[in-house]
Amino acid sequence: MKAGFYFLCGVSASAFLVQPALGQTADAGVDETEEMYQPIVVTAQRREQRLQDVPITISAITSDSVANAGVTGISQIQAVAPGVQVNAQVGPTNIYMRGIGAKSGDLTSESSVAIYVDGVYQPASVANVFEFNGLERVEVLKGPQGTLFGRNATGGVVQVITKAPSFDPEMDFAVGYGNYDTVRASAYVSGGLSDQLAANFAIQYKNQGKGWGENVFTGEERFYSRDFNMRGKILLAPSADTDITVSGNYAEFNNQVDPQNPPGSVLATGQGFLGRYRVAGDSNTGANGKTYGGSITAMHDFGGFQIRNIAAYQKVEAYQGLDQDASPITLVRGDFFSRSRMISEEFHVMAPSDARFQWLAGVYYFDYNTYNEPVRITGLVFAPIPGVDVYGLAKSKSLAGFAQGTYPLTDDLNFTAGLRYTKDKVDYTGSVAIANTDIVIDPEQTKSFSKAKPTWRLSLDYKVTPDVLAYASYNRGVKSGGFSLGTTVSANEPYDPEKLDAYEVGLKTELFDRRIIFNTAAFYYDFQNIQFQRVLAGSVVTVNGPSAKVYGLEAEITGRVTPELSIHANGNYLHSRIGDFPNAPNVNRLPNGRNGFGIPPCDLSDPACVPYNAKGNRLPYAPKFTGNIGFNYRIPLDSGNVKISSNLLYTGFTYSELDNRLIDDAYELLSASIGWEGDNGLRLSVWGNNLTKSYYYTLLNGVGGGNDIAIPAAPRTYGVTLGYSF
Repeated sequence: MKAGFYFLCGVSASAFLVQPALGQTADAGVDETEEMYQPIVVTAQRREQRLQDVPITISAITSDSVANAGVTGISQIQAVAPGVQVNAQVGPTNIYMRGIGAKSGDLTSESSVAIYVDGVYQPASVANVFEFNGLERVEVLKGPQGTLFGRNATGGVVQVITKAPSFDPEMDFAVGYGNYDTVRASAYVSGGLSDQLAANFAIQYKNQGKGWGENVFTGEERFYSRDFNMRGKILLAPSADTDITVSGNYAEFNNQVDPQNPPGSVLATGQGFLGRYRVAGDSNTGANGKTYGGSITAMHDFGGFQIRNIAAYQKVEAYQGLDQDASPITLVRGDFFSRSRMISEEFHVMAPSDARFQWLAGVYYFDYNTYNEPVRITGLVFAPIPGVDVYGLAKSKSLAGFAQGTYPLTDDLNFTAGLRYTKDKVDYTGSVAIANTDIVIDPEQTKSFSKAKPTWRLSLDYKVTPDVLAYASYNRGVKSGGFSLGTTVSANEPYDPEKLDAYEVGLKTELFDRRIIFNTAAFYYDFQNIQFQRVLAGSVVTVNGPSAKVYGLEAEITGRVTPELSIHANGNYLHSRIGDFPNAPNVNRLPNGRNGFGIPPCDLSDPACVPYNAKGNRLPYAPKFTGNIGFNYRIPLDSGNVKISSNLLYTGFTYSELDNRLIDDAYELLSASIGWEGDNGLRLSVWGNNLTKSYYYTLLNGVGGGNDIAIPAAPRTYGVTLGYSF
């Protein structure tokens, strides 16, 4: 009943649940009618278009809408985007979209949902846990985006677009304080340096002084985080036809979160569930590191065509410590020292923005080096040796050529076709030594993997009326293969690319003079050669699994009830089933609360082999129902406005593993804020997140031969923010 209620809130409320297209608040003296109904502009097809004209399912969220929903960074994006799940581990963050994702604890692993910041692909999953800073908007593109984005965009793309430098002076400052001694501060400045030169600078700082959990063994506070990031841009516009943007970024992060044993699971010491936010590890778990880089984006309009070049560099240095047994006994401890370096170059040639036939062609080069220096695994399970040091280096190079065009068959009917051809090559070198020694137990080897794959897009879109767009599309997406870092070298064989064929029909509507926007889509996925993790002899490797069938329906509705009140809602229904998969990874819980290894892999040609088969199971992190509903209300005053906002998210239960044994229960998250914005730019707000005090996990793993481990999400948080802008 509860799931159906929230789903109906998101799908069936089209008569009255409405919100402004841009999530903006009309200022005094501005024509409210014009501002309320200004359309959203997105770059989902690598060019600026109205959201309602793009035949792709997109959730476009502005900085105001993100703030109103209590979302401060990527790890919370599911609160405002239907069908998205965020699996936040100790270090990396794995994003699932419509059930498509990759669960990996590798700090340098690439996701099945590609993250882009200002047009630049962000490969390292550990660096994708960042707070928003100088944000313009977030675009969440559902389904494979393998033609124009290409690199590992099987499940979809999250585009983070930060503000461009303005020639008019612009400033914004904010400081805040919340429970758990959390201090936040941010600043944004922008302005023209000359008639042709403008620059901006954004800085953000967060320090959570107290943890919201406790280690009952050491007595220390746990579950706290600190981060700092800054970015800047310089815009050079020597003429009306040319602009060059140089950007740079730097960030530091420190997340201290520990695994606990969930209810029903028993530690090696015999302890059961310790209580909410209580852990008992003998050593601290967490991740810290830094990332920095920059990009140069140059565009020129030749009249008959345009060119764009995006050159980027990004470096990540990270450390992760993990007490895998989560108990006071030093059974298994992992220390991961990793580095990665990315260089990318992308060149586009495209049609003029006003051309009737829109086309884009380009080439993309990607050079990504990842290092484990080393993965150090120690503990009593390795006795009589102290443990092992696993060294790994993977050099990945990718070259792609692509083209896509949209041709108007009639005034109302458009046909889009796109093709991309990508060649990937990975050279892997690794070795294993006894921990803290030079004694090699698995000699260094070098292995190579190479694969070329096409991806494509075909779609038809038809303007039923000037305010109603219907579309149908077929897309293929591919996630690249490679090697697992951090595993035994001699057994490390390459895993192949996974492939997704997606079929989708959708409807985008603007009703009542654009007061209401209602978008809906139905989709069917044929998912093949799926990449999964398997634990073998103490090492974690990525392997190729079975096929899966996925289908679903989602809808979003936004608009205004009155000039002061806006309401939004969305919902998603998802069905997923895994195909025939004998010898699937599985872990079983024994009567004593500890874990066995499940049914081990066996030789399928042996008549005595009775393997575990995951056929019919659901994909991990693929809830049947998710829904979101919220509102923004403005009360005009003589001295400004009072703003009240709230957002409620419902997520149905999910399985966290392929064997569908561990269940993360359904939960609701309620956020709210009330504040005052003065006409002079001063503002003050009081806010709260997880007001329902929901207890759920961002990570839930079954460990063969050990115990289940879980990491809980944050409890209720609240605070006050003071800001000023002009």
